[in-house]
Amino acid sequence: MITFDSDAVIDPVSFKEVLAAGGVRAATIGKADDGLVVVLRIANKDRILGQYRGGPRYFSSLDGAGSVLVQHGIFQWETDAQGWVPRTLARSNKRDNNRLASAVS
Repeated sequence: MITFDSDAVIDPVSFKEVLAAGGVRAATIGKADDGLVVVLRIANKDRILGQYRGGPRYFSSLDGAGSVLVQHGIFQWETDAQGWVPRTLARSNKRDNNRLASAVS
């Protein structure tokens, strides 16, 4: 799980400026409390991709987070999804649990 403070968040405009200058060294998609986040390695520090209106940008899917990276020309990244459950799997498990509960009743 990724933890961070507000100083670690980089807004989208600054991200694009750093990216244009070649300052993004690596990217990782990781799990945070409220979803997945994109972690950018900039000047030997990890920065979390933020939203225009402030705060970190959370993603609900690897596809969404990966799409943002690809749209900005980043085609290689690491993923640490330990503890993250995709929505489709969570729905499937909930359905299975509901079926089991009704079969037992």
